[in-house]
Amino acid sequence: MTSLPINPAVLKWARISRGLSVGDVADILGRKSISAETVAVWETGAEAPNYPQLETLAYKVYNRPLAVFFFPVIPEEEDTKTDFRTLPDTIVDGLPPGIVKLYRKAKLYQLYLEELNDGERTSDYCITDAFEIDERTDLLPLASAIRAALGVSIDEQAGWHSADTAVIKWREAFEACGISVFKDAFKNNDYSGFCLYDPKYPLIYINNSMSASRQVFTLFHELAHLLFRSGGIDFENREVLHMLENHYMNVEVYCNLFANECIVPRQVFDSLPTIISEDQYEKLASYFSVSREVILRNYFDRGLVDSAYYKQMVTKWKDQAKVAKVKSSGGNYYYNIRTYLGNKYINLVYGRYYQNRITSDHVAEYLNVKVKNLPTLELMLEGGKP
Repeated sequence: MTSLPINPAVLKWARISRGLSVGDVADILGRKSISAETVAVWETGAEAPNYPQLETLAYKVYNRPLAVFFFPVIPEEEDTKTDFRTLPDTIVDGLPPGIVKLYRKAKLYQLYLEELNDGERTSDYCITDAFEIDERTDLLPLASAIRAALGVSIDEQAGWHSADTAVIKWREAFEACGISVFKDAFKNNDYSGFCLYDPKYPLIYINNSMSASRQVFTLFHELAHLLFRSGGIDFENREVLHMLENHYMNVEVYCNLFANECIVPRQVFDSLPTIISEDQYEKLASYFSVSREVILRNYFDRGLVDSAYYKQMVTKWKDQAKVAKVKSSGGNYYYNIRTYLGNKYINLVYGRYYQNRITSDHVAEYLNVKVKNLPTLELMLEGGKP
């Protein structure tokens, strides 16, 4: 059997860039079938993995497109320090392996978007072309202009009455303006999401395990980072923010203020009754489709409540949420795919397939599912029951 014309140098680069040893790769693949010695031999070029083994390496181990292993030279690419340049190296270097893996996955989706769009933009209009900011940009007119560009009026937002609905609607608005949005279960709730800037394929990646209202906040926080022409991370762990200084802290504070102003416009909020009561917090939370904590934070920022009261109520609500939380089995596999990838991306993939421009194997690759599962997925997307 003829060996695949794989570049062994690229094979080794893909492993090292993931921070894995040959032993780690063997463990992931299963040492009974693939030993560390075999992985090492592949990287010398004396032997090569077969096609199924290469697929597993590409998609399950290294999070790289299959084609990259046939490149004549090691590809140049940005790394976490380049993409997250608005964060100090000490924080970027300390990112957990699971978050770095998601970062690699996001980079892979950017490559897929480029392939599927033949190098063209995902939308005729991209909001990151229309706006560029720094920490001195006047916040209020910027947020107003951003909302106008997204095409969501306060009356429309007030009609949602649900943070779950808000996530869906804001995501649609972002994607219509050229920002691709993907989700995943981060399995680490210290991180609410991150974004990767690219002139053609700016991307936001959200932790789907967070509350819907937090996901909405993350969308706008990361949009601000993109308008800085940089990648960024939305940290749920407040301890990380205490490590930031000077420019880094200024950027994070600005992104938080931007997110709040876009979701809860100051002029609108100040026109509504600000009665200090849980009933009123609930009414305003429903009006803006946000959490009660976001509303109370606006009260605190305006000096309507003090720090002790704010902390007391937030702690109370978090305790209530823990009691009310029901353990989930993770949901339906096929519905999770739609939630994680989004309708726009999935429709793009199937659109290319129906145009006979890609094969079913390509569809499976782009959607990260097995070929045998595609009919069931397609049935679900068409409205049938999987």
